Amino acid sequence: MKQYLLYVLFVLTIGSMVALSASLFGDDNDLNVFYEEDIPLAASIDTELGDFADTFAVLSETFDEPIRESDISQMERLAADPTLDEAMPHPLGTINVIFEARPTTLTVEAEVYREDGTYLILYFSGDEDVVEALDERIMAYYDELGI
Repeated sequence: MKQYLLYVLFVLTIGSMVALSASLFGDDNDLNVFYEEDIPLAASIDTELGDFADTFAVLSETFDEPIRESDISQMERLAADPTLDEAMPHPLGTINVIFEARPTTLTVEAEVYREDGTYLILYFSGDEDVVEALDERIMAYYDELGI
């Protein structure tokens, strides 16, 4: 009788471990939907610090008015900070732009790499239609460069 009780206890323990593993590592679609809604749409472009102003001049073609020089110089100064950690997104600020006669704000972040000079990956997030138009302009710019 004692052997049967130990066998039942063993089976219950194994079953509990399987259930725990399934609940921890299983595919829960309800949680996936929750997380997908929180991810903002973003466009990105690669540039060197020396080409920062030229890159923003290209991106300004997307908008009704060019991006203000003061915004560009402030972000360039922040991106040139030698204390920024490499390969980590750092907020550079926000820029106010007019897109299709509608004012909107874009948030700009950058990842910095310093192997051969200062290399940046700029991320732009904001309204979905603005980010998509910006991404189309970036793709056209890469096509112009032959990349």
